[in-house]
Amino acid sequence: MKILRGFGSILYTLAIYVGLPLIGWGLDDVAGFFSQSQLLVYAVTIALFGALVGYQVCQSKEALRGGKGQADKFVWRQRITRIVVTGMLLGALVFVPFADRRGIGVMISNPPARWVGLVLATLGMGLIIWSGLALGRLYSPEVTIQKDHSLITFGPYRLIRHPRYLGGMIHGLGLSLLFRSWVGLALTLLFIVIILFRIKDEEELMHREFGQEWETYCRQSWRLVPWVW
Repeated sequence: MKILRGFGSILYTLAIYVGLPLIGWGLDDVAGFFSQSQLLVYAVTIALFGALVGYQVCQSKEALRGGKGQADKFVWRQRITRIVVTGMLLGALVFVPFADRRGIGVMISNPPARWVGLVLATLGMGLIIWSGLALGRLYSPEVTIQKDHSLITFGPYRLIRHPRYLGGMIHGLGLSLLFRSWVGLALTLLFIVIILFRIKDEEELMHREFGQEWETYCRQSWRLVPWVW
């Protein structure tokens, strides 16, 4: 069962991060998509990350779908935020490749900028995966407290309290450059604003739950950007 779960998560990762861009680009030009070195490397990178996600899910089934929080320790308005952010991500993964191929709202063609985008997208995804590995069963897409919850302060959480969100921001910026999309950049800025609102609710919940332990952790870490904020 674990192996099947892991294999399914690999296919899921590929379907979302490679399949949707291919659909947006156009299935009539799959060869054209992969003829661009940056996009080919992007697809290979996603496949490698998919393998890591598969490993992560084999270790904990909650690593993909998220653990269930306690009803009395749940920020309900953030469920709307999650739905909005998920919709933005899925829409962007289809639209920005669609617009790139057809020259809609795009930047001037600049191969080096695409390579920079690839590097940023890879770093962002890597930070997201690393965060998931550190969280294990405590991962949740919701702002909530789970049963037997404990503070995670190792891995990327040693320096950053919200590395998964930072990874999402970097990944969004990277995809915008990779597909030379002004719309992608605008959506990334909107994503940042939404996430800052989410962080506020999340930190208030964690402070109520962990009190002094949370305050001590905050003094030893940065909210989002190491040595800055």
